[in-house]
Amino acid sequence: MKKIFIASSRKFYDQAKTIKNRFDELGVVGFYPYFEFDGESVEKNEEFKRKLTLKHFPEIDQADVLYILAENGYAGISVAIEASYAYAKGKEIISSEPLQELALRAIVGQVKKPEEFICYILKDSK
Repeated sequence: MKKIFIASSRKFYDQAKTIKNRFDELGVVGFYPYFEFDGESVEKNEEFKRKLTLKHFPEIDQADVLYILAENGYAGISVAIEASYAYAKGKEIISSEPLQELALRAIVGQVKKPEEFICYILKDSK
C-alpha cells in the first residue's frame, strides 16, 4: 500500500484532519501536518519553525505520494518547500485543486479532490 504525505497550510487543518481520520480508519500509512502545535507560536519562533520544517523531510522520504491540500489553489510557502523536496526525490505529487502558483503547479502530476485521492490510494493498493 502506498504511503502518503499530506501537505497543507494551517488554514486548511480542519480538512486535513478529516482526511487523516479517514486514512487512519482505512489503515493507510500517512504523514501529516503537526496539528498539535499552535501555528502562530510556531511562526514567531524561527528556530522552532526551522526544526519542524526539517522534521518533515524524512517523512517525505518514506512516502510514495505527496498530496497538496489547496483550497482555491492556495498552498503556501511551507507546502511549496515540502512539494519541491518531494519532487526532487522523485515522489508522485497530487494536488486537490489547480494551484495558483505556476511554478508549483509545474511539479504536480495530477489534480484530485480529497475523495478522489482517497479512492486513488485505495485502488492502487489492491
